Amino acid sequence: MRTLVLIDGQNLYHLARTAWGPGGAYGWPSYDVDKLAKALAALTPGQTWAETRFYTGVPDQTANPFWNAFWTNKLRRLRQQGVYVYRGRINIGGQEKGVDVSLALDLVNATYMRTYDVAIIVSQDADFGPAVRLSKIIAQSQGRTLTFQSAFPFERGKTSPRGVPGTNWVHIDQATYDSCYDPRNYRPPKV
Repeated sequence: MRTLVLIDGQNLYHLARTAWGPGGAYGWPSYDVDKLAKALAALTPGQTWAETRFYTGVPDQTANPFWNAFWTNKLRRLRQQGVYVYRGRINIGGQEKGVDVSLALDLVNATYMRTYDVAIIVSQDADFGPAVRLSKIIAQSQGRTLTFQSAFPFERGKTSPRGVPGTNWVHIDQATYDSCYDPRNYRPPKV
């Protein structure tokens, strides 16, 4: 089954930090997007990774030069690897703008275009529930049954066990997350 992996980058980073951090490799988005997407697709027999799509907000350079440089460098690398990247923004209050809407629209569009059989949303954000419901309606009108999964870092007592409504919940354990570590340093040089 063709598996589409849609990753909410900030959600993944903050959940991993809550579950296992905040120090060490969990103090920054140290995950290898491509490795993680393929590992999640391989968890279920019969699933074959087809595409990775990555979504994140990036703060303005004047508001936060460190994180702007980090994400700019990481996103450049992802594009070089052939990963689709959506670069939203983070406003002064620290809120992402455009990221969730873009991920939700891409899920619905990919359903309409029949590009996957399984969608894995790497997030715990309940706001994706309506997009999953609409995707199921579209698939039903096409005579198809799709599988939806919500994958997220989980540590009992530290993070919620609940995922996106309407999906099967996949808990990413620390060993799986750690096996997808990205050793590249995207952080800007200290001046």
